[in-house]
Amino acid sequence: MSDLYTVVEILEQLIVEHEKMLKLAGHKRDVLIKGNIDELSRILQFESRCINAIQSLELEREKHVSLYLMQRGIRKETCYLSDLIELTEKTELKQSLSVCQQKLSSSISELKLVNELNQKLIEQSLALLNFTIEELTVPFEEPTYQNTQKASRPNPYMKPSHGFFDSKA
Repeated sequence: MSDLYTVVEILEQLIVEHEKMLKLAGHKRDVLIKGNIDELSRILQFESRCINAIQSLELEREKHVSLYLMQRGIRKETCYLSDLIELTEKTELKQSLSVCQQKLSSSISELKLVNELNQKLIEQSLALLNFTIEELTVPFEEPTYQNTQKASRPNPYMKPSHGFFDSKA
């Protein structure tokens, strides 16, 4: 079997892995909104497995592309899929490579958008968490202007001068 047929098979496996990542990213969005940390941890484990699979498939793809180029006597540092499509003489292979390129490009673009949204959700959650922690730990400040004559009587409308947490503990 030609190295390019193997490349097409690897590209199809890459498409499957990227689609898995896309489903996980969509599920992650829902989990981030709900705030389910245990489920988020599970998703991250699955994502890690997918990333490892993608990395190994990518190494295989690079190896087979290099072999194909060496057999043709072509020396290139980097060979993009579009370059490979141009170099291919068989119409069937060109078409298969083009379809893989479109699907992979589409999956990666969509994955990028979903990941950007998830990143914004995480940043908002962290901002809310930081704000909440600051509000709970900052001691209450008394008003700047007070009537010193009435200071001997406690004001029933003033909050106590300490926060919810004892910051000295």
